[in-house]
Amino acid sequence: RVGYCPHCGEPAALEDAPLTPCAACLQSLPPWEAFLFYGIYEGDLRESLLRGKFGGSLPALDMLGRLLAEVCAEHYAFAPKPQLIVPVPLHTSRLRERGFNQSLELARMVGSVLDLPVRYDLLVRVRPAVPQASLSREQRKKLVQPFAAGEGLHGRRVLLVDDVCTTGATLSCAARCLLEAGASQVDAAAVARTSLHSAHGAGAPRRE
Repeated sequence: RVGYCPHCGEPAALEDAPLTPCAACLQSLPPWEAFLFYGIYEGDLRESLLRGKFGGSLPALDMLGRLLAEVCAEHYAFAPKPQLIVPVPLHTSRLRERGFNQSLELARMVGSVLDLPVRYDLLVRVRPAVPQASLSREQRKKLVQPFAAGEGLHGRRVLLVDDVCTTGATLSCAARCLLEAGASQVDAAAVARTSLHSAHGAGAPRRE
């Protein structure tokens, strides 16, 4: 697929459209340097993500992690590699409920392929997730920072990994937190990007 925003991955209405910044990124660029993703949140990819995330299928997450790792390996063959990988964390209440963090499982596979350390201790979620797909852009800007960062980020290039990017608000908050803690650069990567033009787009609610 060619038609998407090079800054945030938002798909264009036409699949064969050229790489064009979306309206939101023309107004304000996201805090990350590069945004990497494997595909659109629909069809078999969506079913695999749901199976891994809510069905607890580690083989599905392993397969998805390999797909994302391939995208990252291709990108970093021509760009400076990050120095470490940080998965988007779950709040402790959600982690207890689910028993695992799907983003950490994906990050482990990416780290294995890129030969990079995965640091799940450098970013924590201090507030439970708030459904953001139904919020306006201005409301999302006013959300209290849900993350806190630890030490060890100063001057480091970081790859931030999540499973699905819906509105980009979660990844933006996490990236800003890492940068404020001293990271020199943050790239963001997600297995799937939702589309405003599909039934499972950014207007549909997302559970963390």
